[in-house]
Amino acid sequence: MFKPALAAVLVASCCSVYADDIEHISIYANRTATAQQDVLASVTVLEHDDIVARQASDLPALLAQLPGINLSRDGGRGQTSGVYIRGGNVGHTLVLIDGVRSGSATLGYKSLAMLPLELIQRIEVVRGPRAAWYGSDALAGVIAITTRRSNAVELNVNIGSYGQAGTDLSVSQHVEQLTLRASAGVSRADGFNVRKELDSDSDGYKQKFIKVAADYQTELGLWTAQADVNSGYYEFDTSYGNEDAADTFNRTYLLGWQQQLGRWQHQAQLSRNLDSEASYGPDSRSPFITARDEFNYQAQTSLSTSLTLLAGGDWYQEKVDRSSTPYEKTSRINRALFTGLHYQLNALKLEAALRRDLINQYGGQNTWQLAAGYQLTEQWMLRASRGTAFKTPSFNELYYPGYANPELKPQESVSDEVALRFVEQDFSAQLAWFDRDVTNLIQGVERAENVLLATISGVEFSVQQQWQQFSSNLAYTWLDTENQSSGLKLERRPKNTLNWRGSIVEDKWSAFITADYQSSTYQGMYASVANLGGFTLWGIGADYQLTPALKLRAKLDNLFDKNYQTSAGYTTAGANVGISLRYSPG
Repeated sequence: MFKPALAAVLVASCCSVYADDIEHISIYANRTATAQQDVLASVTVLEHDDIVARQASDLPALLAQLPGINLSRDGGRGQTSGVYIRGGNVGHTLVLIDGVRSGSATLGYKSLAMLPLELIQRIEVVRGPRAAWYGSDALAGVIAITTRRSNAVELNVNIGSYGQAGTDLSVSQHVEQLTLRASAGVSRADGFNVRKELDSDSDGYKQKFIKVAADYQTELGLWTAQADVNSGYYEFDTSYGNEDAADTFNRTYLLGWQQQLGRWQHQAQLSRNLDSEASYGPDSRSPFITARDEFNYQAQTSLSTSLTLLAGGDWYQEKVDRSSTPYEKTSRINRALFTGLHYQLNALKLEAALRRDLINQYGGQNTWQLAAGYQLTEQWMLRASRGTAFKTPSFNELYYPGYANPELKPQESVSDEVALRFVEQDFSAQLAWFDRDVTNLIQGVERAENVLLATISGVEFSVQQQWQQFSSNLAYTWLDTENQSSGLKLERRPKNTLNWRGSIVEDKWSAFITADYQSSTYQGMYASVANLGGFTLWGIGADYQLTPALKLRAKLDNLFDKNYQTSAGYTTAGANVGISLRYSPG
């Protein structure tokens, strides 16, 4: 897994400055750097300049603007947010942060609501199964995040509605073969009342983060060391009407190495990730601390001018270090071997990947991926793929008292995709059809249960266009889901979503307008409202270069103060303003 992480480091370092002048590179779709238009998968890449220009309020809001993704929010910034890729469950997306598998072992997924957007350098979203490359969790897709890799001093401050305020600083220093980097930031907001009928208080958050990293080039290879700490506090409302809050604390440490030896390129990474959350109310406190230790290795070589081989292995142990609730089992180990082939001959591209995971709780799991693409013309490519994936149940699903089901089976899927892509200098478009059958899907409110079969199918259409100083991005997704046991739709998956962004860039200023539409959603039989209506949100924003080192940005989200919900019973933000100032001397 370090190969993608290291490649992301190198790509991010150059793309942060020249994002408008070079093509986007996919790092994580097949664990090797590939031009985005040559990848045999649906991929979206956002470099740092792209992220900043969108002026999203937080990471979930940013992801919701991308094709194939919808969002459900239990309030505003800091509150629980569910990110769904192509109709999969929240836990069907693997989140990698600097190549490290991230998330809580008890929850079974990474919560993105308290991952600061200010810490992010680059985001790559791969839609579709990637379990043949990464194992468990990559059933619906992968969100791969590269944290800040600034090559210069940068200071940002921001203020906004609901008491929002924050600041962050990034610095770097080069000394011969050694590069040192550091980033730190704080932010907070008073928030707004998430459930007015139950509570009279506002639900805000506080957050701070720090990251230090070093790259050292020697005759024995390039060494990378990194540590980052992200802590926070957020308030939330429950159906019981309590004034509840939670403390979060996440730490990641990693050591990486790469070396070119003859025809082989070797990569290795050792990491430790700790995820802690302690929820508390008027009379109780519930801490949950989980840890994951991980080692990854891979090697790559060209067998011929047309054929590339990649192979490697993963090992990780995840465990419940501490909890207020006793678990029957508190640790498990996953070992895996994987290999992949990439073949290209003239207009034909082929890809195959195979992986075997050995989980001490479930035994062996085999996954595979096959993909083919044909360059019909210089601009047109037709591609097709099929892949399998799985997700092991979380510790909560297996052992949490009152909800657990120790008889749960891993969720498994078979997915197909066919896509037609058109790319030229100032215009690109893609039409993709996807279909996925999920067996043993885990659902349940009072007790986790395996659903015999769930079906998910859909169509994605996206267009990016540039004309002189004007640009336009449009993404539309049609989704059809069904729980075959009940005949009902899967919860919180809208049938139609559409995102559009138009912008203009001049010498010293730029401006944009956005429109985001989501059709009605089924909320589930236990929700306070079975179905929520659809909505359209509009937004505007602009920036101005005050001096060569100072840039001012401003935005207005929910322009027409739309009253809407994405999670039944939970209020969302009304019309709100954000203003930020960036200082970078060059």
